[in-house]
Amino acid sequence: MRRPDRLLLAGALMILAQLLFRGWALWGSWFYFDDLAFMSRALNQPFGADYLFESYGGHLMPAGFAIAWVLTKWAVFDWAPWAAVILALQLIASIGVFRLLLSMFGRRPVVLVLLAGYLAWVFTLPAGVWFAAGINQIPLQIALAFGLTAHLAYLRTHRVRHLVVALLWVAAGLLFYEKTILVLGIYGLVALCWFSTGKTPQRLRGLWDSYRVGVIVYVVLGAAYLAIYAHWGLNFSPGETADVSWGPIAWNLVGIAMSSALVGGPIEWQSLNPGGLADPADAVLVISWAAVAGIVYYGWRSRMISKRAWSLLAFTTIGNVALLASARAGVVGPEIAREYRYQSEAALVAVLSIGLAFLPLIGAREPNTVREDAPAGYEGRRTVAAVGVVVAALSIFSSVRYVALWQDDNPSRDYLDTVESSLDEASADGPVPLVNDGVPQAILWSFRYPENTYQHLFKPWSDKMVFPTSAIDDIYVFDDDGKLTRARLVPARQMVEPKDADASTKDCPYPLDRSPVTVPLDGPVIGTGWWVTVDYDADVVTPVRVVAGDEAYDLDLPAGEHTLWVQASGTFRSVVFKSFPDDSGTCVTDLELGTPSPLPDLGKDGDSSDGDDETAS
Repeated sequence: MRRPDRLLLAGALMILAQLLFRGWALWGSWFYFDDLAFMSRALNQPFGADYLFESYGGHLMPAGFAIAWVLTKWAVFDWAPWAAVILALQLIASIGVFRLLLSMFGRRPVVLVLLAGYLAWVFTLPAGVWFAAGINQIPLQIALAFGLTAHLAYLRTHRVRHLVVALLWVAAGLLFYEKTILVLGIYGLVALCWFSTGKTPQRLRGLWDSYRVGVIVYVVLGAAYLAIYAHWGLNFSPGETADVSWGPIAWNLVGIAMSSALVGGPIEWQSLNPGGLADPADAVLVISWAAVAGIVYYGWRSRMISKRAWSLLAFTTIGNVALLASARAGVVGPEIAREYRYQSEAALVAVLSIGLAFLPLIGAREPNTVREDAPAGYEGRRTVAAVGVVVAALSIFSSVRYVALWQDDNPSRDYLDTVESSLDEASADGPVPLVNDGVPQAILWSFRYPENTYQHLFKPWSDKMVFPTSAIDDIYVFDDDGKLTRARLVPARQMVEPKDADASTKDCPYPLDRSPVTVPLDGPVIGTGWWVTVDYDADVVTPVRVVAGDEAYDLDLPAGEHTLWVQASGTFRSVVFKSFPDDSGTCVTDLELGTPSPLPDLGKDGDSSDGDDETAS
C-alpha cells in the first residue's frame, strides 16, 4: 500500500486546524449590520434582476444576494447555516491556495511555511467571521487561487482549455465581488514578469506573439465587466472624493495594518464594537518595518529576480488605496484603512510575493536562481521553520483577541432576541400597534432605509404587529435594547395659540364648533416620517376629518380626554379639522408635530410616574 505524501498530509492538517479555529470563531459570532440588511432585502423584494443587480454600497454581487435570498427563506435569523456557508467557502479557498503553491513551487517543505502565512495571518479573519464581508471576499480568494493555477497551466502549455478555466474562475468571482477584477491584473503581471523576457516593450511584444488569445479574452472580459459595473454598480462618483489624500490612507493600510500583520500582529486592537482596527504598539511597528525591509533587501541580495515579485503586492495595495480614497475614506475617514477587510486578499498575494521572491517558479522563462555572492546562514530549514512558527503563533494570538472583540461586542443578537420576546408577550391579545420606526444605528444604519424599519426587518413576526397610520392614546416603539415601550413624541413643531385667546378660552383654544378649524404650527413642515399628536376632550363620539399635509384621515374620536396620533407628510404649516358636527362639544387642547421615540424609563431617581405604565405588557 502506498504511503501517504507527508507534505500533503501536513498541509491538510494545517487547513483542518484553521477550519477548527474559524469554526470556533463563527460559533460565537452572529448576524451583524449588513447581514440584517441582506435579510431585510430578501424578505421584502421579489427574486429577480432588480434584486440581484442592485448596487449595495458600490458592490455588485448578484451571486452573494442569491445565496442570501436562499438562506433567508430557509433560515432567517438562524446563524448556523449562514456560518456553515462561510466556513465551506474558507475551506475551498484554503485548499485552492495549497494547490496553487504546489503548482507554483513544487512539493518542497517551504510551501508549508507559505501556506501557514495564508492560514494564520489576520488579513482574512474579519471576512471569515462576518457573512456580509465573507460572501464578497472569500470568493475573491477562491477565484485568485484556482484561477491563477489554471492561468499558470495556460502559460506553460498554451492550451486553450486552461485559459477557459482561468477565465471562468474570474467570471465566477466577479459575480460575488467587483474587486475580483484585480485578478486579471495579477494574471498579466505573472505573464509579463515570468513568462516573457527582455525589456518591457520586448516583453509586451512577446506576450502578444505567444499568448494573443489570452490577452484578447482577458481584456474583453475586463472591459465588459467594467461597462456592466459602471451601469449597474457604480453608485458613487470617484471625483467627489478627489480631495481625499492618499497619504493617510496608504499609511494606515500599509504602514500600520499590513506591515504589522505580516509579522504576526497587530497584537493590539482598537475596538470597533464589534471587531477592531489594527492598533499595534510602536515597538511592533518598528519590528514589522525592519522585518519587511529586511526580507525585501535579503531577497534582492540573494536572488537574481526577486524585485519583480513585489509587483503583485504593490499592485493590489495601490488598488486598495485607490478604492478607499474614491469611496469609503471620504465618508468615514482614512482610519478605516486599518480595518483588514479592505485588504483581505493581501494574505494570499503576500504569500505569492514572498514565494516568488525566493523560489523558482515552475515553468518560468527566467528562473529565480540564487546569487553566487548571496549571504549565507539565513535559509536553514530550522531557521525558516522557527520564523514561521513564531509568526503563526503571534498571528493566532492576534486573531483570538480580535474574535473576542467580535463575539463580545455584537449587540444584534441580544437586541433581536429582546424584540421577539417582547412581541411574544405583548401580542397575546392581538397584534401590537407600532410606529414603523427604524432600528438603532448600532444595529443597522438609517442609510439602509427602508431595510432598517420594523416592517421590513421584523417581517418574520408580522402576525404579531400592525402599523396603523392613526391611533388613539397608545402606539409603541422598541427602545435601544429591543424592549417594547409606549411612544412619546419628540416635538419639532407646536401649535400656535389663537391670537384672540383669553382666560375664557385657555382650557379650549381650538373648539370644533364650526368646520373647518385650522390649527397653525409655529413653523413650516417639509418631508415625510412625521407624526402629529392631538390632545382633545370630547363629550361624545365625534366623527372628524383630519388633514396633515398630504395625509387625510376620517376618524371617530372616542368620548373623553384622549391623545390622537396621525402620520403627516408633505409641505404644510397647519393641521386642519373638518367634517364634524357643529355641536360636537369637542375641543383640541394641544397639538404637536414631531417624531416618535421610546418613552424614557427614568428609574428611581427620575420624574417619571409609575414605571409599569411605561412598558407594554
